Amino acid sequence: MDAAPKAFITYSHNDKEARKELRTRLAVMENNGEIELWDDNEILPGDEWYRDIADNLSNSDILLYLVSAASLASKNCNKELAETLRTGTRVVPIILEACDWENHRLSRCEVLPDKGRPINTWKPESEGWQNVVEGIRKTIHKIQGLEDSSSKISEKELSAELAFQQGNVLVMFGQFDKAIEAYTQAIKLNSNHADAYGNRGIVYHSKGEFVRAIKNLNRSIQLSPNCAITYHNRGVTYHDAGDFDQAIVDSNRAIQLIPNLAEAYNNRGNAYNGKSEYNRAIEDYNKAIQLKPDFTEAHNNRGWAYNGKGKYDRAIEDYNRAIKIDPNNTHAYLNRGMAYMFKGKYRKAISDHNKAIQINPHDVKAYTSRGAIYMTKGKYDRAMADYAKAIQINPNYSDVYNNRGLVYVAKGKHNRAIIDYNRAIQLNPNYGMAYGNRGVVTSRRMG
Repeated sequence: MDAAPKAFITYSHNDKEARKELRTRLAVMENNGEIELWDDNEILPGDEWYRDIADNLSNSDILLYLVSAASLASKNCNKELAETLRTGTRVVPIILEACDWENHRLSRCEVLPDKGRPINTWKPESEGWQNVVEGIRKTIHKIQGLEDSSSKISEKELSAELAFQQGNVLVMFGQFDKAIEAYTQAIKLNSNHADAYGNRGIVYHSKGEFVRAIKNLNRSIQLSPNCAITYHNRGVTYHDAGDFDQAIVDSNRAIQLIPNLAEAYNNRGNAYNGKSEYNRAIEDYNKAIQLKPDFTEAHNNRGWAYNGKGKYDRAIEDYNRAIKIDPNNTHAYLNRGMAYMFKGKYRKAISDHNKAIQINPHDVKAYTSRGAIYMTKGKYDRAMADYAKAIQINPNYSDVYNNRGLVYVAKGKHNRAIIDYNRAIQLNPNYGMAYGNRGVVTSRRMG
């Protein structure tokens, strides 16, 4: 490796002093050309901060993660870590204080100082920092001692990998359309880039474009047939597209490859939920929670299965647990709101939906669901306003058209209802409820 390895420093802004101390301690290595350091303190006024962070993260060889309770709780720190783990860049956690890092993804990495002894417990602390410096130097020597295989890789393949990493960073900052462009460029440069197809599929899924998502995930699996995560992601896409049987097939394959993949049990439970096989769904959610006790989504989804069984109080217990784990989990508020609606407690139902919208004003499901509650109460104009807002946020969300069709039926506007059902089916060809609703309206018109 001719150039000095570039190290990206991730830290909570509560730990600014520790960041300064680390840079001071690494000054000798930096001056000797052993390492190049970067952190967001180098962003100048007027710079596009997210672009600078994305570019520097994607071009780094090492992530130095300053670990504290604040950084473990930081969304930005965890986004940067997730992206680094995704791309396979080396992560070096530096433990500043006693915190819950051993139950965090960082526990997979070799930490500094030695044996994970927090720096603030060293007497004097300077010995802890020096231990960190020596550990980073050893890490760099390991990197430089690896066979430089880049000479064996074509320039096109290297450019493809760079485009792929740029796509990953753009996803991290919510720039989905630009991420798709980056993944497409990676695929043009390397048509066998399984991860680029897989990640492009995930982004299409996020945009509600399920057909495109599945096409990309299919190609990724063709190129890498033993990747459990890709089967899981395709299973999630099939579920959201309404193809529950195929979602179960993919979840089974993911579990076969990784038996302790809690997310796959959760998604298989979702598919059974969609098929109204609530007991089997609950079994899968129980397994997911056994593997990950604080799995917010599994608690939330198990509540939905209890909803389906008519056990609303038991469902509300699960939603309460999900909200306790993650007070900003909008899905738990929405589902608890629906449970309250089924119990006839409309005021509480609307309150929970309002809370979800307060947390995320752009949650299309929140407006669609609240619209359904207003529709149930016969407040059609309020329901229509919520559906209009949902369509403004995401014009490709099939549920909102199906629900709005129900309001049009209630208002006697059958032609408008059929237009909405057609749109729902166009967006989701497996949408059984929309077919059924359209059939009912069509038969009324014929009668």
